Amino acid sequence: MALSQNIRPVGFNLGGWLSQSPLTDDHVQNFIRKSDFQTIAQWGFNSVRLPVDGQWLFEDEGRGRLSPKRLAFLREALNWAKEAGLLTVLDLHQVPWHSFGKPELENLWKNDEDLDSFCRAWAELTNALKGWEAPLWFDLLNEPTTNDSAVWNKVAGRVYQAIHQEDPRRTVMVESAFWGSVLKLEDLVRAIQGPGLVYSFHFYLPMLVTHQKAPWWMDGKPYGETVDYPGPIPKAEEYLARELPPGTKALLEFENRVWNKDALREVLKPLERLSKKGHQLYCGEFGVYEKVARATRLNWTTDVVDLFNELKVGWAYWNYKWLDFGVWPKTEGGQTGPVDVEMLQILQKGIS
Repeated sequence: MALSQNIRPVGFNLGGWLSQSPLTDDHVQNFIRKSDFQTIAQWGFNSVRLPVDGQWLFEDEGRGRLSPKRLAFLREALNWAKEAGLLTVLDLHQVPWHSFGKPELENLWKNDEDLDSFCRAWAELTNALKGWEAPLWFDLLNEPTTNDSAVWNKVAGRVYQAIHQEDPRRTVMVESAFWGSVLKLEDLVRAIQGPGLVYSFHFYLPMLVTHQKAPWWMDGKPYGETVDYPGPIPKAEEYLARELPPGTKALLEFENRVWNKDALREVLKPLERLSKKGHQLYCGEFGVYEKVARATRLNWTTDVVDLFNELKVGWAYWNYKWLDFGVWPKTEGGQTGPVDVEMLQILQKGIS
């Protein structure tokens, strides 16, 4: 399926299903079903981003050949999207040689054999899905962790070529370095160009708003204040006068400003420049941790959706179900709660 400039994907991530989950047969069979794809389409959205762990899809804990059983299930899921009229962005979320949650696992740009293995994996998957009739885009890798754009862009170029050798008409999405930073996006575009390319980023700025007090976020732990949006970063100067871990200090120095729609627009300036040059752009993830103050969550999401509309950027909200961000939240009893109607309505404003 060749790149269509007429498609602006707007939809949801299906995280927590084939990635970041127990990956047991019971979970895979029941967490997301055909009806979920139909629900997303009925809400008016046109796409899903489907994170898949390589360790689930490929044998030998992700280092072997495609699992025939799991490829068959993946095809079934892609058919559900097809029947619902949804474009699928197929994202290799974690692989044995890289994980967004383990910056120490960066073998793709440190070990040529591992990069060769990753290219072969993508080539095999591309060949297995060659000729798929429904809209299907490939997202090379979730959130490359290196801060060095040149290092990641070299890797991404290799994988892009491996895919297009198997299927020259396949649309390929490449995320920018430093966990998909919008500030690294122009580096990516300068380094990699070719047919059927979509340039992708993730957007959680300011992190002190969207991830405040999230237990897994280590750089934010030394900063204990509540941050409202819109508004300033409270006591930033006081914290900067202390001894802080380097990551926390750099974060506070960058985010120490009054955050509002204009501030968000300013950090999204690379999108405006790239869009004017005709590049197709996509935000693969954005959202606010569910335990952040309700007004802050809604205010930030409203502004981001409005800005993506202004900039004609496609997007996938993180997340459809559970995982601390979902519009179908997880209850304390481990069940799926009622849909967050207010958040859903904000997201629906992004449908064009």
